[in-house]
Amino acid sequence: MLVFTYQEYLWAVILFSTLVFIVYLYSLWRKRRWFKSFGQLELILKESRVPGLFRDGLRALCISVALGGLALVLLGPRWLTYEEHREREGMEIVFALDVSLSMLAEDVKPNRLQRAKIEMANLVKELQNDYLGIVVFAGKAFSLLPYLTQDYERIFLRMLDLINENYTRFVPYGTNIGNALLLSFDIFSDKPNEKILIVLTDGEEQIAVRSQVAEAVKLLLEKKNISLYMIGIGDPKVASRIPKKDKYGLTVGYEKNEEGKTIETRPEPSFLRELAHLTGGSYTHDATGDELKKVFRKAIEKHRKIVGIKSKKVFLDVSHHFFAAVVILLSLGLCL
Repeated sequence: MLVFTYQEYLWAVILFSTLVFIVYLYSLWRKRRWFKSFGQLELILKESRVPGLFRDGLRALCISVALGGLALVLLGPRWLTYEEHREREGMEIVFALDVSLSMLAEDVKPNRLQRAKIEMANLVKELQNDYLGIVVFAGKAFSLLPYLTQDYERIFLRMLDLINENYTRFVPYGTNIGNALLLSFDIFSDKPNEKILIVLTDGEEQIAVRSQVAEAVKLLLEKKNISLYMIGIGDPKVASRIPKKDKYGLTVGYEKNEEGKTIETRPEPSFLRELAHLTGGSYTHDATGDELKKVFRKAIEKHRKIVGIKSKKVFLDVSHHFFAAVVILLSLGLCL
């Protein structure tokens, strides 16, 4: 549907175009009366280059409509359409991110940790109305946010940026999944909305604190409104070394264990798969990191609820179409 920004002046444009057409016709009538005063009007029109009545009328119509179209451009012509906007219920999403030393392996580019952060940030930029939390874990788990937040840019993404290679060397060595699960459960609220826990780890160097794992499984089964998604990252077929970087980002060596041997890391998904099976959760492994964002999105959209549909007005500027019509009509009018 065609609308105008200054709709109230549309009548003035119509009046202006009509007036131009009438004045032009009046001038033609005056010209023909003047020719008729010489007598034999038909002979004069036949022997001269003076346009006939039809051509004069068509030229008058083209010029008056063109001037009217030019005036309509000043009114801001826009094409109005409607788009359906689906209102989605806000969810609670907690990310538990492995920050152990093995996450610095570069079998996933640029490394396992950075690729996980990049894909998490890309996903968060698509979210709306959801409450987010983040837990990091190695030998011990830590919550980077004391509460769930909807401020993605100033709080969540800034906290995500704090996780770097220096951070991984500061936290206790190992991968304590049980501690991470227990701490993540405490972050969720008591509200009845959908809750999703996404655990991302390479699954290596597990600290098997069986009591914590058993307690986490028990809590998850009791709180059935929490959906668990275990995501493994890294190539389980190839052992990778963990590079040391200087301040310029250049590799200056590789991490060694206490015996002086170079550490080689290889993801071990068996424990994660078993844990997901026990809790009724889901386990996915991504050896390259290319599928992470798709896995994240699929997990979230599976639990997304539509609470309503609203129509949204969309205005498209069509003034350039009016300009084109004006040029064509003026060209046609001058050629007649």
